[in-house]
Amino acid sequence: MNIAICDDDKGVCSQLEGWIEQYNYENATRLYVDVYHSAETLQQQLQNGQWYDMLFLDIELPQKNGIELGQMIRSAWKMDLIYLVFISGKSNYCMDLFDVHPLNFHLKPLKHKDVVKDIDLVRERVNTGTLAFRYREDGVYKSVCLKDVVYFVGAGKGVEVHCKDGRVAFAGNSLQQLCDIYEKHGFSRCHKSYLINLNYVSEYSMSKVKMSDGKEIIIGKSRRKQFKDEFINHELMED
Repeated sequence: MNIAICDDDKGVCSQLEGWIEQYNYENATRLYVDVYHSAETLQQQLQNGQWYDMLFLDIELPQKNGIELGQMIRSAWKMDLIYLVFISGKSNYCMDLFDVHPLNFHLKPLKHKDVVKDIDLVRERVNTGTLAFRYREDGVYKSVCLKDVVYFVGAGKGVEVHCKDGRVAFAGNSLQQLCDIYEKHGFSRCHKSYLINLNYVSEYSMSKVKMSDGKEIIIGKSRRKQFKDEFINHELMED
């Protein structure tokens, strides 16, 4: 699990680093930590493709503050699966944090037990919670909950990602790469060009499926038996 700390107070950064090292020792975990002292430096790393599961983000940073960076992470880059923990020496920011959906907010001086609780919660969600599909779009890495993907469809040298909210993204992965990863997570390749989420099948016949967004997809003749078996097994597991 990757964690970033962003605070211009080097003492706070060292304290958090030490607590995370202690956590690794006591829990036999591998939590990797990077430290940044400005929002701009962290922003650049995120834009370059660095992924973090969890950010400890100071609000009162020089130039761009932590809330502004949090808004970019959520709104501009659609990084909904990064867990944000805001920290500050002042309590008057609480109302400003709602739009960025933080995991938590802590006043300085930080308490060791609070940080441990946050890490425990994120570890539990990362290890057993919602899977994320991460992709690069317009030079920026983004993510979407796998459960929100209705289907992937091959498009040129990559795939279109069709989501339940109507959003369509483009990813550079091959469809075969995605099949190898996600067929064990409720997805099925019913056609050479489609990998569909079985949870969103609204109608099914021997020759085609209809998805929840109204899209009708032909089932390839050579794939009909395999798809039928996968669909039945999926329905039995859901029941």
